[in-house]
Amino acid sequence: MTNILSFVSIKGGVGKTTLALETAISLAKNFDKKILLVDANFSAPNIGLYLDLTADYNLQDSLSSKTLLQNTIYEAHGIDIIPAALHYHKEIDPFKLKKLLTKYKPRYDFIIIDSSPNHEELLPVIATSDKIFLVTSPDHVTLQTTLKAAKIAREQKTPIQGIVVNKIRSPKHEYNLKEIENISEIPVVAKIQDHKKMAEALSTKTPISILDETNVISKEIKNLASSICGSPESEGWFQKIFSLKKILPKQKINREFIRQEFYRSS
Repeated sequence: MTNILSFVSIKGGVGKTTLALETAISLAKNFDKKILLVDANFSAPNIGLYLDLTADYNLQDSLSSKTLLQNTIYEAHGIDIIPAALHYHKEIDPFKLKKLLTKYKPRYDFIIIDSSPNHEELLPVIATSDKIFLVTSPDHVTLQTTLKAAKIAREQKTPIQGIVVNKIRSPKHEYNLKEIENISEIPVVAKIQDHKKMAEALSTKTPISILDETNVISKEIKNLASSICGSPESEGWFQKIFSLKKILPKQKINREFIRQEFYRSS
C-alpha cells in the first residue's frame, strides 16, 4: 500500500504546510478519505500554529520514545493530525519516523507529511515517503533550491509524483509551466495562484478549503486531491467545452497520469 505522501522543498516560505494541510482537508472533505496529517518539520513546525491546536503530546515525544504514537494524534476539521513541538530539547531519532508511520498505513487511506526545508530533517521524511510532491514558486531561486530536494529523492529512490507551483503572482515575470517542466524534467501537477483570501484563512485559523470552497486555490487543491485518490476531476461547463476541443491545461493532463496510476495500483 503506497499511501505516505510528502510535500517537500529545500526553501522555507514556499507553502509546503499550506499545501499539505489543504490537500489533507480536501481528501477527507471532498472524497471521504481517512487522513492522517503529520507535521515533520522538527525545528519549525507550523500545523499546530495554523490550526491553534493545543497538544499534550507531539511527534517528538514518540520519536524520543516518551509516548506511543497513538497518544500524539488529534482531530481537527475531519482529519487526524500529529503535531510537532516548536520547542523540544530532548534528543530524538527522526529516522524512527518510517517505522512509526508504517504501522499506521493500514488505518488510513493516506498519510500526508509536511516536511522541513532543513536538509538533515528532510532526509528521514523522504526515506519515510512512498511518493513526494515538490513544492516551488515560479522563480529561479526557489526552483533551483527545490531541485535539490528532487536530487535527494532520486538518490533515495523515492518516486517524485510531480511539482506543485505555488504562489503565482506575476506570470509575465515568472517561469511558466512549460519552462518549469523543461528545467526540472518533472511534470507540473497543480498551479496555484496567490490570493488575498489566504490571509483571512491564516487569520481565522481555518483552512481555505473549508473557509471558501469556491476559491481558485480550493478548486485547484481539490483537483490535485482527486488525482491522488483516483477520483474523476469535476468540471464546470466552461472546462467541458475546452475538454471537448482537446485544449487541456498541462497540469490537468499530468494529474490524469497520477489518476491512472492509482487505478493500476489499486
